[in-house]
Amino acid sequence: MRLYLVRHGKAEFGMEDDAGRHLSPRGRYDVDMIGQHLAAQDLPVKRILHSGLVRAHETAEILAMHLAPKVEPELLTGIEPWGDVKAFAQLAETWNEPTIVCGHEPFMGSAVSQLVTGKPGNDIVEVKTGSVMALSRSKWGANWILRWMINPRVVRGPKTMED
Repeated sequence: MRLYLVRHGKAEFGMEDDAGRHLSPRGRYDVDMIGQHLAAQDLPVKRILHSGLVRAHETAEILAMHLAPKVEPELLTGIEPWGDVKAFAQLAETWNEPTIVCGHEPFMGSAVSQLVTGKPGNDIVEVKTGSVMALSRSKWGANWILRWMINPRVVRGPKTMED
């Protein structure tokens, strides 16, 4: 079973309501590029979850368009920036189909640490906006394995003057 943890794309700045922040034009572009790249890899995706915050929901919708057009993104509470990482890890253990989870930092970094090492605070990965991390259950133990990670910079190519 593959689990794809995704940090939402870059969001707009300056809004008082953090939960209502939309993806910025750059964030939409980055997530679209990531979605196109992953679609070319023919990843099987059966379920797409998001935190309910606007930027994560928009990220989930863009990825669904590319990877699973017939899948409607679903709300999953508890994966907001302040979410309960241990509860999420226990829930993920019950899933048996390839799932994308669109969320936020610091939750996503802590979730990877919890799944891979069994401890939420190990700072084992820096999760930039638009990043996707693919995990699978270990064959040799109770933890998960980080199989690969990709971010918009890798898909866009080398930094240019416009970046």
